[in-house]
Amino acid sequence: GVSVADFLSTLFEKCAAQIGTNPPENEAKKIVLARGILARKELELAEGGSLSAEELANALGRTRQGIDYLRREGLVLAWRTTQGKWRYPAWQLSAQGGLLSGFRECLKALATHSEWEPMIFFLSPRESLQDKRPLDLLRAGRLEEAIAAAERHGGHGAY
Repeated sequence: GVSVADFLSTLFEKCAAQIGTNPPENEAKKIVLARGILARKELELAEGGSLSAEELANALGRTRQGIDYLRREGLVLAWRTTQGKWRYPAWQLSAQGGLLSGFRECLKALATHSEWEPMIFFLSPRESLQDKRPLDLLRAGRLEEAIAAAERHGGHGAY
């Protein structure tokens, strides 16, 4: 089977090829929108995809209401589908099933209400981290480095 990201990437390339190198403004807007949709799909599918509130509740030994509380308090990462349902990136869980150590501290340091900015932060390699991703540091137990990177990012300092 073809992944959604591969399908969208192929579709995007076909559209860009048809439009050519100097698209009219409305076509250029469509390209930007298509790129945004593709980028969002990549974030949604990264590192094992996402879980429903019920699946996350089971993994953390909480109730569905408990997960809603954690989301509202900014203690777990979530994004909303176009149908208005909340999805939770699977990669915020450790191999043992709880939240990754240092994850909440990073979220707090990022100090953003954006659904997507933290996902981009955790999944993007950073020069200041020897091209590692903050997620890789958390998984390796290098919590202080990951939290410091989140503090720099949250303060919009150097990455």
